[in-house]
Amino acid sequence: MKKILFVGITALAVASCTHDDYAPVSKQEQYQAVFEKEFGTVNPNVNWGFTPQQVFTFDENGKLIGTRGADTGNNQWYQYVTVPDPLTEAQKDVVRKWFQTHKNPQGLKVNWSDFFVQQVYKGGTNTNGSQSPETYEVLKDGVPTGDMVTGSDHMDWLHSGNGKTKYHIERFNGGKGDYTNVGEGNNKEHQDQIMYMTDCKTEYFGFHDTYGDTQIEDSYYSDSYVLIPGDQINPIVAGMYFVGFDYKMQKDDNGKIRVDPDGYYSDWIVRIVPGLSAPGKAMRVMVEDIIDSDLASVNTSDWDFNDAVFDVRFEKRWVPGTQENNWQGHDQRYAVITLHAAGGTKYLTIGGEGANGVEVHKAFDVEQGTMVNTGNGATCPVAIFRIPVANNVNNANDIPVYVGAQILEAKQGQATQKLCVPTDVKWMKERVQFIDSYDQFKDYVKNNAPKDWYNSVKNSENLY
Repeated sequence: MKKILFVGITALAVASCTHDDYAPVSKQEQYQAVFEKEFGTVNPNVNWGFTPQQVFTFDENGKLIGTRGADTGNNQWYQYVTVPDPLTEAQKDVVRKWFQTHKNPQGLKVNWSDFFVQQVYKGGTNTNGSQSPETYEVLKDGVPTGDMVTGSDHMDWLHSGNGKTKYHIERFNGGKGDYTNVGEGNNKEHQDQIMYMTDCKTEYFGFHDTYGDTQIEDSYYSDSYVLIPGDQINPIVAGMYFVGFDYKMQKDDNGKIRVDPDGYYSDWIVRIVPGLSAPGKAMRVMVEDIIDSDLASVNTSDWDFNDAVFDVRFEKRWVPGTQENNWQGHDQRYAVITLHAAGGTKYLTIGGEGANGVEVHKAFDVEQGTMVNTGNGATCPVAIFRIPVANNVNNANDIPVYVGAQILEAKQGQATQKLCVPTDVKWMKERVQFIDSYDQFKDYVKNNAPKDWYNSVKNSENLY
């Protein structure tokens, strides 16, 4: 049937031209044909849910938010991001005990530009049941000196970073943080020591040692941490993520002085939480990459709109000047992207083509052919990253998405490769036809109504 359909399209083109001068059928025209075969004729008024969004604007003084690094304007967080609940004492206790009794654990990595840091445990304050005393003997030229130090007392300047930059997590020093007021919607105090980080990197986490030589780079340790998912620890912290640090130190002081780590990452434990948009403050984009396939052999199950699923929130913030631009700061608008799923196996980028964009599998730290968070393949934490955009951009449809060199579009009245929905709308599991769950989508395609087609769900077990 599909081959006959394409022959018909080509025949129409030939009939209107001479046999040696006719316009070939475009990829979009082919896609239009297979899309309408699946979902019906597209209503000319359908815009696929894309509309202008709110832009959160922050001034030079950090209101609503500061610039790159720690956001200390904490009573405003709840207005645009979901603030994590305080941890219970039971949750803190099971996390502490896990890190104190599991030597040299294997952790994972996350890719978050925006995240919360929440205090869990300061080493040396509760070693009941611990296999680590969380105190360390000082060695000089490899010989024990008899001097003992509590590692957490000398762990300052908590930071995250990448190969180029360290991002200071303010108010976290000496193995603990300061109490801060995060608002929670009504300006009441949060019960945990907590900080929100923006426009940062999470390739590693580290600390600065105050016992060692504070004048050298070696006193900043970014290789003595582990990131453990709560699912690995205990059901009461499932879905959470925890970073533990193992104290070490070295310096030159009339000999080589050092403290060796003991393999237990309990000297300082914090929780990290992705900076997810607050309800109603972002929109979700669901992507279908079929247009980059052999359109003559599309299966019904290929129509799942889960090849990339990401949320978009817009922010405008002040970027301080640098020496290179004579310290001239400027406003910059960003699209904050929260990537939830990658159900395709093609090279798919968000924000630009090829190296100009963020490849979705790379963002999840998996191989290109690996599907992520669709029930077939890998299960990964979300990825969060920022894309600079022009100052007039406030629509998620203006965030370019490419499959290879093919840009994916959502044009009014034409078959679409992208849908825009609220952030509480779930996406399809792999290889399940879209209307198997969203049964009113066909009506929306043909009639431009109901616009909230995603509120009618059948076969919810096929949603991720």
